[in-house]
Amino acid sequence: MNINIIKGGDDFFTNRLFSYLSRELNLKIEGIKQLRGNVFLIKSDQSKFILKGFNDLRKLKIQETFSSSLRKSGFNHSYRFHSFSDQPLYFANQYYGCMEYIEPHKKPFHYKHSSDRLEGINLLENFHAKTQNLSHSYSTLLPKTDLVSKWRQRKNEFTHNMPRLNYHISKEVGDELISWADFSLTGFTRLKKSLESSKPVILHGDVAHHNFLRSREGKLNLIDFDLISIGSSSCDMLQYANRILPFLNWRLDLLSEIPHLSNWLNNDSFLFGLLYPADILREWNRLFREESGFNFYRTAPIIELTINQIHQRRQFQEEVKSLL
Repeated sequence: MNINIIKGGDDFFTNRLFSYLSRELNLKIEGIKQLRGNVFLIKSDQSKFILKGFNDLRKLKIQETFSSSLRKSGFNHSYRFHSFSDQPLYFANQYYGCMEYIEPHKKPFHYKHSSDRLEGINLLENFHAKTQNLSHSYSTLLPKTDLVSKWRQRKNEFTHNMPRLNYHISKEVGDELISWADFSLTGFTRLKKSLESSKPVILHGDVAHHNFLRSREGKLNLIDFDLISIGSSSCDMLQYANRILPFLNWRLDLLSEIPHLSNWLNNDSFLFGLLYPADILREWNRLFREESGFNFYRTAPIIELTINQIHQRRQFQEEVKSLL
């Protein structure tokens, strides 16, 4: 991955940030590149590091502490925070933390590769094994996960967006998605206590493929802990299953061959959770929140996501329901 460092740049914000860091850190700042939002790659005379902004100091401190706790627990498949200053970095209404930069491998991690899917689930299982022993210490610092409320809110937002959605897909498909969500929520809500009986862990909360980062040396890392919470490991596993199923053509038999997921398929609550169309509802809701008008380049992939595998998804729904 080639990274083009913007040396100062002509962007007003970047220039101000450059000046601030040069003044506050005992480093010679040589360049800044914005990666996304409030995340920047910083090049100094000594090394590269990631600068990430947080809305409040508490969030930053939790991230710093959790990163340290992970390392002490024996989980070293992630970044560490650097301490370049005695005082918190505060710039443009954001508190900034300095994180270790992991040079990425030339071949990115992706769920379309079976080897990556297997390596990812093994790393996630290892993460849960380590954070199980940390969950008590963080019980007052982190929220408890609540999939029912999250999914209900997502479904309600999607339902509210239906008049706009019908400009892009048929009303029949939209209604079908809502029916899947309703059926899933009803069964999952009724049986979810069976998932909550296991010892809680600290959940990652966003197991998208871009949060698995392979280093230049080939080591797989788990990154971005902004959504960590406390709950059953099944919550991350449900999300992982939902993320990889499109690459399995929604085949339950292939999902059952994935280590650490196969055992969960014996749990009816987990099966009900698999039926929730989380990815489609998430992407449409995000589109309507962020776009005020029609944008073909953003809309087309979501239409494809919704329609391209609809027949496989229907078969998956029927197969899972036959087991319940």
